[in-house]
Amino acid sequence: MDFSPVTVPYGANSKPPKNEMSFEPSASIVLVGCRGAGKRSLGFMGALHLRRKLVTEDHYFEKVTGLTRGKFLSRHGKDAFARRIIEVFKEMLDSNRTKCIIECGMTSLTKEAQDALRKFSKTNPVVYIHREEEWIRQQLDKDEAEQLLEMDKSHRECSNLEYFNLYDSSGGRQDPISGSVTPSEYQPSSRSSKLLNAREDFTRFLDLITGKGVTRTWLESPFSVSAIPPEYRSYSYALRLRLSYLLAMDHEWEDFEAQADCIELIIDTWPDNLLNVVATQVAMIRRKLRVPIIYHVEENPRGERRRSVQEKETMDMELLRLGLRLGVDYLALDLLRPPEMSDFVLAHKGRTKIIGNFTFAGFGAVHWHDERTIEHYRRAQALGCDIIRMARFCTADSPPEKLEEFKAKIAATIPDPKPPFVGYDYSVLGVRLPLQSRVLNPVKHPDTENDRDHLATVCTYPSVFNTLFRSFILDPLQFYVVGANVSYSLSPTMHHAAYDFSGMPHTYQPATCTTIEELNAICTEPSFGGANLTAPFKVAIMPHLKIKSHHASVIGAVNVVLPLRGSKNFILDHANSRNKAGPAAEFYGDNTDWRAIHTCLQRAVSPRNSVQPSRTTALVVGAGGMARAAIYALVQLGCRNIFIYNRTVANAVDVASHFNEWASGQGITAGETNGSAAHGGGGGGGHQLCRVISSTAQPWPEKYAPPTMVISCVPATSADGSPPADFEMPLQWLRSPTGGVVVEVRFLTSLSEATRCMLTREENSSPTNRSSRRWWRRCRPSATPCRRRGSWWTGSTWSARWPSRRSSS
Repeated sequence: MDFSPVTVPYGANSKPPKNEMSFEPSASIVLVGCRGAGKRSLGFMGALHLRRKLVTEDHYFEKVTGLTRGKFLSRHGKDAFARRIIEVFKEMLDSNRTKCIIECGMTSLTKEAQDALRKFSKTNPVVYIHREEEWIRQQLDKDEAEQLLEMDKSHRECSNLEYFNLYDSSGGRQDPISGSVTPSEYQPSSRSSKLLNAREDFTRFLDLITGKGVTRTWLESPFSVSAIPPEYRSYSYALRLRLSYLLAMDHEWEDFEAQADCIELIIDTWPDNLLNVVATQVAMIRRKLRVPIIYHVEENPRGERRRSVQEKETMDMELLRLGLRLGVDYLALDLLRPPEMSDFVLAHKGRTKIIGNFTFAGFGAVHWHDERTIEHYRRAQALGCDIIRMARFCTADSPPEKLEEFKAKIAATIPDPKPPFVGYDYSVLGVRLPLQSRVLNPVKHPDTENDRDHLATVCTYPSVFNTLFRSFILDPLQFYVVGANVSYSLSPTMHHAAYDFSGMPHTYQPATCTTIEELNAICTEPSFGGANLTAPFKVAIMPHLKIKSHHASVIGAVNVVLPLRGSKNFILDHANSRNKAGPAAEFYGDNTDWRAIHTCLQRAVSPRNSVQPSRTTALVVGAGGMARAAIYALVQLGCRNIFIYNRTVANAVDVASHFNEWASGQGITAGETNGSAAHGGGGGGGHQLCRVISSTAQPWPEKYAPPTMVISCVPATSADGSPPADFEMPLQWLRSPTGGVVVEVRFLTSLSEATRCMLTREENSSPTNRSSRRWWRRCRPSATPCRRRGSWWTGSTWSARWPSRRSSS
């Protein structure tokens, strides 16, 4: 990579250099890396996520030449093979410049191929995939592995992005670090369907580098936490984690969960194999904490040796380049350092947001009223920084009011659009006041001590956030679970645990009611914060909502309601008015049930039953609001053959018609045809997403495979409090030769009759009746995780904070 500077003037009218990493949205993405890095599995995941064609080098070679590479080599000889494979490689790139994921084989290690990749990277993302070196050594013999790892380093010079493919224990392989083995009875070709963590990590990485993640989330569910970037929230916090601490930390990663809105990873030490160490830590944060990352290379870290100017600039430039290649969410760029560094970062930032950083250290630090500070802001704005952050070391010479005066000066004198400003005074005890900055306040973990940090030495997220309530800036609110039978609900316990963990003095309680008028009386209270809806309100409330999420509109039911209290009637203003009391006459509705069901299915479905749109079949029992969410979850999972059984057939037909009409408009069709033994449920034609089974005596339609996913949405009690209708799952519906998974979404600890029947069959079955046994083994743990995950999503929608998964479980 060329580090030569892009020359620009540095006055107030400076212009940012051209962003060389700004690609067309449809530009094909190329994956390179050594054998065993996981390119093929990631390529499948990426192609499915972005709805693109997957092009693999070996298949493309066979398509062009009519021969496999092995047969071509044996027939034409080594020299002809070497020439031809390079020709085909270049043709593969040139012929697939848009709407593809291209997986490169070992040809990418040759000089000619790397020259072609370097040229291709001018217009397209070329992602270097690598992983734990110990993993590669486990797959190959020692000499071959060492040679391959050495050659693999050259991929950094012919790519413009990189992704560290962290080990995923759900794949059933040996952990290269701990050495533990997760048993797996499945063939290697099926493992990619079970790499759940890797799939989530890589798809979020693709969303970052394509810029689609936040946009899609905002359009689908604008009140979800991830829909609003931290710099645009009412209040946000950055947990400062130093590389020096992470390399020898005495905490589990889960201890850092929900401790802030984002993580500021500070590179303050330089171990051996530095680039791979940093890439690993970025991957760990993404997987374990799942929040945005601020990447910060510290110039003069405490406790480290003093570097020469040349070493410092060379090393830090390489580290900044690495941060951009990793596609981090934010990169803190010190604008007081040499301009060549700023030039390079701004010219290669891609989708990464740049924080223009100014740290005024020492006893002679520039004052807030000094004209130089406003000039620094103007310069950062002119250079195109997305956020501007200033930290000033202070003593008694600068009262807190000076910073507020500086903020007012920015508002009055700087023309729009103004980047968000983050500013605070700090001393040897850290940030002077916890509420000096509204966004990206620096915080620490309550149980960590780090004498290297000079900003987050005292403040923690729970304590600072609780200060907003104690200062009456935010208000304690009342939340409810509402429905005909909610006295048994476990939601209050889980939500109160999350409130306690986050320092929010909210309360949560069940409220039994059955009419819209009773629900309206609860929702119009000034202290109303939100409600979790159960029967009979999930569908009935829809006409009374001002705004609905995309998911809720498609499902036709909501389980989450919150008040709209924004003064400007913009969605962002409404979203940032959460945790504030006051009158509300309009409401927002969302559906988080489907996410909980989707997660349960995703984690429980075995690799041999991985969802295939053309073959996989599912059964939903019920036709209420929860059944609608279940169908939507199945669609999002990729299932295109869904059967509905309900005691009242007309209700099932209505639900089937609703989703068939929606699917028709989206161009979604079933994988199989006909199915004459089941009602179509509307929508017309033979290719229908949903079909109705009218009777338990009805045999399973012959043209469809037996279901491998069954979701029981039978309520624990009827709306009038009477016991639910008896339902016994017909054995003939459960004859999948590979078993399956049953998810039960009722919210009582007692089992439904359908599930109890399956348990009885398991206990009475012979040891050879493996199909019956697979069902219960899959379904039993599903109810509690569904309940917990639903509460987790609901709580984040209400409070605009990520609750701790550990505290709410």
